[in-house]
Amino acid sequence: MTDFIPAAIGFGTGLLVGVTSTGGGALLTPALILLARVPPTVAIGSGVLIASGMKLIGGGYYALHRQVHWPTVGRLAAGSIPGALAGMAILDRLPVEQIESWLTRFLGCVLVAAGAALLLQATRAERSRPHRAPPATVTMGLGFLTGILVTMTSVGSGSLLLSVLALRYPLRAREAVGTDLVHALLLSAVAALGHAGAGRVDAALAGATLAGAVPGVLIGARLATSVRERALRRALAVVLMGIGLPLAVFGV
Repeated sequence: MTDFIPAAIGFGTGLLVGVTSTGGGALLTPALILLARVPPTVAIGSGVLIASGMKLIGGGYYALHRQVHWPTVGRLAAGSIPGALAGMAILDRLPVEQIESWLTRFLGCVLVAAGAALLLQATRAERSRPHRAPPATVTMGLGFLTGILVTMTSVGSGSLLLSVLALRYPLRAREAVGTDLVHALLLSAVAALGHAGAGRVDAALAGATLAGAVPGVLIGARLATSVRERALRRALAVVLMGIGLPLAVFGV
Protein backbone atom coordinates (compact mmCIF):
# COMPACT_ATOMS: atom_id res chain seq x y z
CA MET A 1 0.00 0.00 0.00
CA THR A 2 1.43 3.39 -1.01
CA ASP A 3 1.33 6.43 1.24
CA PHE A 4 -0.94 8.17 -1.28
CA ILE A 5 -4.06 6.21 -0.33
CA PRO A 6 -4.02 6.91 3.45
CA ALA A 7 -2.96 10.51 2.79
CA ALA A 8 -5.89 10.97 0.40
CA ILE A 9 -8.25 9.39 2.94
CA GLY A 10 -6.84 11.70 5.62
CA PHE A 11 -7.27 14.78 3.45
CA GLY A 12 -10.90 14.00 2.62
CA THR A 13 -11.72 13.22 6.24
CA GLY A 14 -9.88 16.27 7.52
CA LEU A 15 -11.69 18.50 5.04
CA LEU A 16 -15.04 17.27 6.32
CA VAL A 17 -13.99 17.64 9.96
CA GLY A 18 -12.81 21.19 9.28
CA VAL A 19 -16.17 22.15 7.77
CA THR A 20 -18.58 20.32 10.12
CA SER A 21 -16.41 19.32 13.14
CA THR A 22 -17.85 15.79 12.82
CA GLY A 23 -17.31 12.62 10.82
CA GLY A 24 -13.63 12.06 11.62
CA GLY A 25 -13.63 8.56 13.09
CA ALA A 26 -16.98 7.74 11.51
CA LEU A 27 -15.55 8.03 7.98
CA LEU A 28 -11.85 7.46 8.61
CA THR A 29 -12.05 3.95 10.04
CA PRO A 30 -14.39 2.43 7.40
CA ALA A 31 -12.35 4.19 4.67
CA LEU A 32 -9.15 2.58 5.97
CA ILE A 33 -10.90 -0.81 6.08
CA LEU A 34 -12.68 -0.63 2.71
CA LEU A 35 -10.28 1.45 0.59
CA ALA A 36 -6.85 0.86 2.11
CA ARG A 37 -7.62 -2.76 3.11
CA VAL A 38 -6.38 -2.26 6.66
CA PRO A 39 -7.50 -4.95 9.17
CA PRO A 40 -10.34 -3.64 11.39
CA THR A 41 -8.36 -3.92 14.63
CA VAL A 42 -5.45 -1.91 13.18
CA ALA A 43 -7.80 0.58 11.49
CA ILE A 44 -9.54 1.26 14.81
CA GLY A 45 -6.32 1.50 16.83
CA SER A 46 -4.60 3.72 14.27
CA GLY A 47 -7.83 5.70 13.83
CA VAL A 48 -7.90 6.89 17.44
CA LEU A 49 -4.24 7.94 17.15
CA ILE A 50 -5.00 9.88 13.97
CA ALA A 51 -8.03 11.41 15.69
CA SER A 52 -5.78 12.62 18.50
CA GLY A 53 -3.75 14.64 16.00
CA MET A 54 -6.83 16.19 14.39
CA LYS A 55 -8.48 16.94 17.74
CA LEU A 56 -5.28 18.58 18.99
CA ILE A 57 -5.47 21.13 16.18
CA GLY A 58 -9.20 21.76 16.49
CA GLY A 59 -9.40 21.61 20.27
CA GLY A 60 -6.41 23.93 20.66
CA TYR A 61 -8.05 26.51 18.41
CA TYR A 62 -11.29 26.53 20.40
CA ALA A 63 -9.46 26.55 23.73
CA LEU A 64 -7.40 29.59 22.70
CA HIS A 65 -10.62 31.38 21.75
CA ARG A 66 -12.24 30.46 25.09
CA GLN A 67 -14.97 28.42 23.47
CA VAL A 68 -14.68 25.35 25.72
CA HIS A 69 -16.93 24.57 28.70
CA TRP A 70 -14.33 23.02 30.97
CA PRO A 71 -16.69 21.70 33.70
CA THR A 72 -18.49 19.61 31.06
CA VAL A 73 -15.14 18.39 29.71
CA GLY A 74 -14.17 17.28 33.21
CA ARG A 75 -17.43 15.43 33.85
CA LEU A 76 -17.31 13.70 30.47
CA ALA A 77 -13.68 12.68 30.99
CA ALA A 78 -14.47 11.33 34.48
CA GLY A 79 -16.70 8.80 32.73
CA SER A 80 -14.97 8.33 29.38
CA ILE A 81 -11.51 7.44 30.72
CA PRO A 82 -12.87 4.47 32.72
CA GLY A 83 -15.05 3.70 29.67
CA ALA A 84 -11.94 3.57 27.48
CA LEU A 85 -10.30 1.15 29.92
CA ALA A 86 -13.45 -1.00 29.94
CA GLY A 87 -13.54 -1.02 26.14
CA MET A 88 -9.90 -2.07 26.03
CA ALA A 89 -10.57 -4.91 28.48
CA ILE A 90 -13.47 -6.12 26.31
CA LEU A 91 -11.31 -6.10 23.18
CA ASP A 92 -8.53 -8.01 24.93
CA ARG A 93 -10.99 -10.75 25.89
CA LEU A 94 -12.64 -11.25 22.50
CA PRO A 95 -11.73 -14.50 20.71
CA VAL A 96 -8.87 -13.80 18.30
CA GLU A 97 -10.47 -15.81 15.50
CA GLN A 98 -13.70 -13.78 15.71
CA ILE A 99 -12.54 -10.28 16.59
CA GLU A 100 -12.22 -8.93 13.03
CA SER A 101 -15.75 -9.97 12.00
CA TRP A 102 -17.24 -8.92 15.34
CA LEU A 103 -15.64 -5.47 15.25
CA THR A 104 -16.69 -4.90 11.64
CA ARG A 105 -20.34 -5.61 12.47
CA PHE A 106 -20.23 -3.55 15.66
CA LEU A 107 -18.66 -0.67 13.74
CA GLY A 108 -21.50 -0.88 11.22
CA CYS A 109 -24.11 -0.62 13.97
CA VAL A 110 -22.39 2.41 15.50
CA LEU A 111 -22.15 4.08 12.08
CA VAL A 112 -25.90 3.68 11.55
CA ALA A 113 -26.54 5.19 15.00
CA ALA A 114 -24.12 8.03 14.28
CA GLY A 115 -25.83 8.78 10.98
CA ALA A 116 -29.24 8.83 12.65
CA ALA A 117 -27.97 11.20 15.36
CA LEU A 118 -26.48 13.55 12.77
CA LEU A 119 -29.70 13.48 10.75
CA LEU A 120 -31.71 14.37 13.85
CA GLN A 121 -29.39 17.24 14.65
CA ALA A 122 -29.37 18.54 11.07
CA THR A 123 -33.13 18.40 10.54
CA ARG A 124 -34.31 19.62 13.92
CA ALA A 125 -35.68 23.15 13.81
CA GLU A 126 -33.77 25.94 15.53
CA ARG A 127 -34.83 26.32 19.13
CA SER A 128 -33.69 27.96 22.33
CA ARG A 129 -30.95 26.18 24.25
CA PRO A 130 -31.88 24.12 27.34
CA HIS A 131 -31.71 26.13 30.56
CA ARG A 132 -29.91 23.44 32.54
CA ALA A 133 -27.38 20.75 31.85
CA PRO A 134 -28.28 17.17 32.85
CA PRO A 135 -27.01 16.04 36.29
CA ALA A 136 -23.29 15.35 36.61
CA THR A 137 -23.93 11.62 36.94
CA VAL A 138 -25.76 11.61 33.59
CA THR A 139 -22.86 13.44 31.93
CA MET A 140 -20.39 10.96 33.42
CA GLY A 141 -22.54 8.08 32.18
CA LEU A 142 -22.62 9.64 28.72
CA GLY A 143 -18.84 9.90 28.87
CA PHE A 144 -18.51 6.25 29.93
CA LEU A 145 -20.58 5.06 26.96
CA THR A 146 -18.60 7.32 24.62
CA GLY A 147 -15.34 5.94 26.00
CA ILE A 148 -16.39 2.36 25.25
CA LEU A 149 -17.61 3.21 21.73
CA VAL A 150 -14.54 5.25 20.76
CA THR A 151 -12.12 2.63 22.07
CA MET A 152 -13.87 -0.26 20.34
CA THR A 153 -14.83 1.44 17.04
CA SER A 154 -13.07 4.87 16.97
CA VAL A 155 -16.58 6.31 16.37
CA GLY A 156 -18.81 8.25 18.76
CA SER A 157 -16.92 11.28 19.98
CA GLY A 158 -17.97 13.71 17.26
CA SER A 159 -20.95 12.24 15.45
CA LEU A 160 -22.79 10.92 18.54
CA LEU A 161 -21.55 12.96 21.51
CA LEU A 162 -21.66 16.31 19.73
CA SER A 163 -25.28 15.68 18.76
CA VAL A 164 -26.19 15.11 22.42
CA LEU A 165 -24.27 18.21 23.54
CA ALA A 166 -25.99 20.33 20.90
CA LEU A 167 -29.49 19.07 21.69
CA ARG A 168 -29.44 18.58 25.47
CA TYR A 169 -26.87 20.98 26.96
CA PRO A 170 -27.09 24.78 27.47
CA LEU A 171 -24.04 25.45 25.31
CA ARG A 172 -23.66 27.82 22.38
CA ALA A 173 -23.00 26.05 19.07
CA ARG A 174 -19.27 26.81 18.92
CA GLU A 175 -18.89 26.11 22.65
CA ALA A 176 -20.45 22.67 22.15
CA VAL A 177 -17.98 21.98 19.33
CA GLY A 178 -15.00 23.18 21.38
CA THR A 179 -16.08 21.14 24.41
CA ASP A 180 -16.49 18.03 22.27
CA LEU A 181 -13.10 18.47 20.58
CA VAL A 182 -11.13 18.98 23.80
CA HIS A 183 -12.81 16.03 25.48
CA ALA A 184 -12.23 13.93 22.35
CA LEU A 185 -8.52 14.80 22.47
CA LEU A 186 -8.22 13.46 26.03
CA LEU A 187 -10.23 10.33 25.24
CA SER A 188 -8.46 9.60 21.95
CA ALA A 189 -5.04 9.97 23.58
CA VAL A 190 -5.90 7.44 26.29
CA ALA A 191 -7.47 5.02 23.79
CA ALA A 192 -4.48 5.35 21.44
CA LEU A 193 -2.06 4.47 24.25
CA GLY A 194 -4.11 1.38 25.07
CA HIS A 195 -4.26 0.24 21.45
CA ALA A 196 -0.53 0.89 20.99
CA GLY A 197 0.24 -1.24 24.02
CA ALA A 198 -1.85 -4.06 22.53
CA GLY A 199 -0.07 -3.80 19.15
CA ARG A 200 -3.10 -2.46 17.28
CA VAL A 201 -1.52 0.80 16.02
CA ASP A 202 0.37 1.20 12.73
CA ALA A 203 2.51 4.32 13.30
CA ALA A 204 3.50 4.62 9.64
CA LEU A 205 -0.14 4.41 8.55
CA ALA A 206 -1.12 7.03 11.14
CA GLY A 207 1.67 9.36 10.02
CA ALA A 208 0.77 9.07 6.33
CA THR A 209 -2.92 9.68 7.06
CA LEU A 210 -2.19 12.68 9.29
CA ALA A 211 -0.01 14.15 6.53
CA GLY A 212 -3.20 14.51 4.49
CA ALA A 213 -5.58 15.17 7.40
CA VAL A 214 -3.84 18.25 8.84
CA PRO A 215 -4.02 20.40 5.69
CA GLY A 216 -7.53 19.04 5.11
CA VAL A 217 -8.68 20.28 8.51
CA LEU A 218 -7.12 23.71 7.96
CA ILE A 219 -8.65 24.11 4.49
CA GLY A 220 -12.01 22.86 5.73
CA ALA A 221 -12.00 25.38 8.58
CA ARG A 222 -11.49 28.20 6.06
CA LEU A 223 -14.31 26.88 3.87
CA ALA A 224 -16.72 26.50 6.78
CA THR A 225 -18.18 29.98 6.42
CA SER A 226 -19.15 29.45 2.75
CA VAL A 227 -20.66 25.94 2.96
CA ARG A 228 -24.21 25.16 4.04
CA GLU A 229 -23.33 23.09 7.08
CA ARG A 230 -26.82 21.70 7.69
CA ALA A 231 -27.09 20.32 4.14
CA LEU A 232 -23.61 18.82 4.45
CA ARG A 233 -24.52 17.17 7.74
CA ARG A 234 -27.60 15.61 6.14
CA ALA A 235 -25.48 14.22 3.32
CA LEU A 236 -22.92 12.90 5.81
CA ALA A 237 -25.69 11.22 7.81
CA VAL A 238 -26.94 9.39 4.71
CA VAL A 239 -23.40 8.31 3.79
CA LEU A 240 -22.73 6.97 7.30
CA MET A 241 -25.93 4.93 7.32
CA GLY A 242 -25.21 3.70 3.79
CA ILE A 243 -21.76 2.48 4.84
CA GLY A 244 -22.90 1.15 8.19
CA LEU A 245 -25.79 -1.03 7.06
CA PRO A 246 -23.80 -3.50 4.91
CA LEU A 247 -21.04 -3.63 7.52
CA ALA A 248 -23.55 -4.41 10.27
CA VAL A 249 -25.55 -6.96 8.26
CA PHE A 250 -22.90 -8.68 6.15
CA GLY A 251 -19.65 -7.75 7.89
CA VAL A 252 -18.18 -6.42 4.61
